[in-house]
Amino acid sequence: MSEDECQMADWQAVGYEDGAAGKGLGYMGRRREACAKYGIQLNTNAYRSGRDEGLELFCTELRGFAEGRSGENYNGVCPADLEGLFLRGYGAGRDIFMARSAVNAIATAIHDLELERDHLLDDMTEMSAQLVQDETSRDERIALLADIARLKIRHTELEIEIGGLMFSLTQREAEYQAILDRSPYHQ
Repeated sequence: MSEDECQMADWQAVGYEDGAAGKGLGYMGRRREACAKYGIQLNTNAYRSGRDEGLELFCTELRGFAEGRSGENYNGVCPADLEGLFLRGYGAGRDIFMARSAVNAIATAIHDLELERDHLLDDMTEMSAQLVQDETSRDERIALLADIARLKIRHTELEIEIGGLMFSLTQREAEYQAILDRSPYHQ
């Protein structure tokens, strides 16, 4: 916080904003330190009161769902009387986030393997062109044929890996859809 922000601060409003954003009490300490540099003292009671009010806005079931679905970590800021509902929503959202992350991870792996496969095909095409050039020596042709054979084996391995990942992707997508379908929250 700047010196002006510290001087003009409505500590209850600052606490409310921090609570509504789900920030822990550690933020009060950071604000206290920032304002102490300017000789300004934070009103702890006003801040805590505002934060408690803000947490009522944050610690709802739907907010928990949104936080979980977006992959946010929960830092245990909700009071005991609100935490159960928040965690129910958070758990349902987190399940969706984790299922979507699994789908994305497999799709990324497939994409990476397909790129490698495409590069192998380019390399084999280039080597095949070198193979038929008149200036390529017999020893170079033997080396090129060995390299092409090695690349063909790797290409076959990649095709098998991609096929397995495509199967896994279909499974993970179905699991993701099932989790979405079971969710009591509107998507």
